[in-house]
Amino acid sequence: MPRTIFGTTERSNFILNMKFETVAKWINGILCACIIVPLVGGMFITGVDKASSFLGSFLYATGFSCILFFIVQLLRKDIKLTNYPAAFLIFGLALLAGASYYKVVLTSDSQEYINTAILGELGRYEGLLSLLAYFGIFLLAMTIMKRSSVKTIFDILIGAGIVQAVIAVMQHIPWGFPSDFRDLPALLLLKNVHLSSGLADSPIFYGSFLTLVTGVAIAGAIYDENIIRARVYGASAALFFLTGLFTSSVVPLIGTGAVLITILIIEMARKNGITFAEGKIKTPNKRLAVIIAAFAVIFALVYAIQGIYLRDKAIAYSDAFYRLYIVGSPSPIHTESLWAIGADKSLALIKSDPLLGVGPDLMAKSLVYNEELAVDSIDRSYNEYLYTAVTRGIPSLILYAALLVMTFIRLFKGMKEFFADGKMWFRPALLTAVLAYSVQAFFSASAVTVAPFFWLLMGIAWSGFYRDGNKVK
Repeated sequence: MPRTIFGTTERSNFILNMKFETVAKWINGILCACIIVPLVGGMFITGVDKASSFLGSFLYATGFSCILFFIVQLLRKDIKLTNYPAAFLIFGLALLAGASYYKVVLTSDSQEYINTAILGELGRYEGLLSLLAYFGIFLLAMTIMKRSSVKTIFDILIGAGIVQAVIAVMQHIPWGFPSDFRDLPALLLLKNVHLSSGLADSPIFYGSFLTLVTGVAIAGAIYDENIIRARVYGASAALFFLTGLFTSSVVPLIGTGAVLITILIIEMARKNGITFAEGKIKTPNKRLAVIIAAFAVIFALVYAIQGIYLRDKAIAYSDAFYRLYIVGSPSPIHTESLWAIGADKSLALIKSDPLLGVGPDLMAKSLVYNEELAVDSIDRSYNEYLYTAVTRGIPSLILYAALLVMTFIRLFKGMKEFFADGKMWFRPALLTAVLAYSVQAFFSASAVTVAPFFWLLMGIAWSGFYRDGNKVK
């Protein structure tokens, strides 16, 4: 008998009765949309005043579609929750996020606070709805059924990276695209600087995005036997590194460094011999050497032509105070680092609300209206882990940390398959990207322009084919 919901007609329940292969295509299509839709939306809103408010809308459209289709798979019985222990951690994170929001609803008489908790701070848009969308993307990514679909997602992600990198180059030149990070206040930056932010809304957030795409790009460049993909990925990695230097942020340097260290360790641990039939460079270690040499040349040229400057504190205040007007002014005399300021403000807020935090995306409002903290107040910890505890409480941080640890264990176990068969290069790609992002997260912040890609890749690590490689080819 065809399956139906609540006694409705068979025709209205066509999704429940689709073939297994069709379901796999739908999953792949929706997850690809999680990359493409925000990218296209970001291209339309770049340089348009106040238009970044649409960022949340693009995320909701994809994230909640993922939640809906995940539920459909449960109803179809294509998946069983007992096979996905990470799903229960996600449910826990969602419940705690919801509790944090409703704590604001019950304890605050400010409609502005309540609106911020559900939609996010002005220009940030990482309230409760965005968090639920992240979790939805993770849940659907867990159910991806084909190995080939992962490579398709990687190709689209690298394509999105190339588009953003081209925009970043244009932002860096004086006659290029409009940018909010030009001619910044003399208190913070020299005049006539042109920092790259791509479509990520901030040079620091763009650095986080570069960490993810660089992890995938380098793994594909050195391990994929398809010479065309390997060359495109390798050239992309070089372009990503170049535009990372244009951000004047330490984040892409930390992220890229974590990528290279992870890949080097994988190469030292790999014992299976891999020789490529195509191209002049026949082994992964030689390909990696070429990439490292290219990075060294790029770094030397940029250093010689324009210098390498790291201005993360200036970027953060230019972003939050001068651009979005959502925090207090920077002090002209204090010299503390961005991360010291972030840690100081964050720990104070964690002590005040350790269980559920101050509320989703409410750090800025929790600091700005206190006179003593108005100077050098910020809207982000610039440490994703501290920020999770600040806004959603210590239990949320514990669950998030547990999810990361379980994911890394799973990814490291998956490396056995790559070591046995070097063609499974998406294993090191996932490990490298997720691990490098987790490292740079100590110095950056979650953003609606970047976080969906991280949750997508982390979800793929829990996919069904990952658990049983012979289930679906």
